[in-house]
Amino acid sequence: MDAIETIIRDINQQAEDERVALKNERMDEIEQSFKAEKQKIEKTHEEQLASQKDRLQKQFRQEKNRNIVQARQTRLKSKQQYLEQIFEDAYQEMAQWDIQVARDFLLTSLKQNDLTQGKIIPGGLTDDAVYSAEWIEQINQSEGMELSLGTKSSNPEHGFLLEVAGVQYNFYYHELLAEVKKSASGKIMQALFT
Repeated sequence: MDAIETIIRDINQQAEDERVALKNERMDEIEQSFKAEKQKIEKTHEEQLASQKDRLQKQFRQEKNRNIVQARQTRLKSKQQYLEQIFEDAYQEMAQWDIQVARDFLLTSLKQNDLTQGKIIPGGLTDDAVYSAEWIEQINQSEGMELSLGTKSSNPEHGFLLEVAGVQYNFYYHELLAEVKKSASGKIMQALFT
């Protein structure tokens, strides 16, 4: 019976050793699987964090750029409003010129454009005394010009038109300032805001 007990004990020991080995093997597999899954989860988490960080940085850059553009547009709009105000102030100042300054302006404008003859048509807002027939006669004699006084324009403008052989040269103050604004506003902006 000792032999049977020894065999049973050996079988039990062998079974116990196999069970422990199998348990250890399974525990190692579980541990390896756990580590692999943990690494996979950590890698996915790091990739998601990096992706979120990139997305947030991109959103931040876009928002920053949007704010910069908006600030530039606001500054540009303010500058343009300031420039508009300058031209409006210039027009108001021109509209308030006294008779002598308005007459000097007419003569200077005509001389700069080599215009020595034609019909002066005052703007509708121009005072009748500014370009009187007597003054035009004096200019014709003193400057060797051939000017005449036409009927006052119905346009509500300050300044004058000069009609020469059916062609009208526009010297209304709004028109002249609009030409200056069109041709030189960039230079004026640069001079004012640099």
